[in-house]
Amino acid sequence: MQISQPDFPTTEATDRQWRSLYCVSGAIFLLTTVLSFVVAWGARTLYSSGYPADPASYLQLVSQHQALANLTWSLWIVLDFLSLPVIFAMYLVLRRHNHTLAALAGLLCLFYAVYDFGVTELNSLTLVSLSHSYAEATGEAARATLAAAAAYGYYALPLQTVLSFAIGPLGYLLWCVPMAKSFFGRWWAIVGAIVSLIGLAGAVAPVVPGSYILGLCQFICVRAIALWFVPLGVLLLRYGHRLGIKAR
Repeated sequence: MQISQPDFPTTEATDRQWRSLYCVSGAIFLLTTVLSFVVAWGARTLYSSGYPADPASYLQLVSQHQALANLTWSLWIVLDFLSLPVIFAMYLVLRRHNHTLAALAGLLCLFYAVYDFGVTELNSLTLVSLSHSYAEATGEAARATLAAAAAYGYYALPLQTVLSFAIGPLGYLLWCVPMAKSFFGRWWAIVGAIVSLIGLAGAVAPVVPGSYILGLCQFICVRAIALWFVPLGVLLLRYGHRLGIKAR
């Protein structure tokens, strides 16, 4: 499958003022691919033995891998912030093809970034902090107190992860409708719809841990979406470059 050449709609003259945003967002798409593979590896390594059965087991596990857990959840926060200019750039590019879906997709992606940072990842980092105290605790009573303090975050984390995994792919899925009519092309829109559906299926895995298919979708989705970002980044960079040439 080859990357299609961008076409230039009649509104490209107004796009020239956003050329730098398009170029930066295209580069962010490519950087996101790299960082997504790092965080996917981190999460997979951390939970290689499975999700712990109770808060105390979770604190015990994370206490043994504090640097890895801190790196993984902190990089997720970096990814959340990096997505902000991309969301706006995609809205500007796609709104001419379907303003309603472009706006709705943008709102969902924005909500995902804010929710993932403010709820899921901060909760994960709070649990990492508690695990540090858990590792240093010298008595069973102190460990029991810390496990009780971690209980809410531990039991909330699977549901928070479901929402984080689902909201983003739902926004990407809505992107794909106007994307098919844009310079991104119909084929990359179809690929995007497929990986987004895999992401939505994978989102359910934390609350249905016994499902092999959902677990496989969860394993694949971050990596598949990250790879899909490569052609999006290339095409967005190319579009911004072409706008700069035509402006001269």
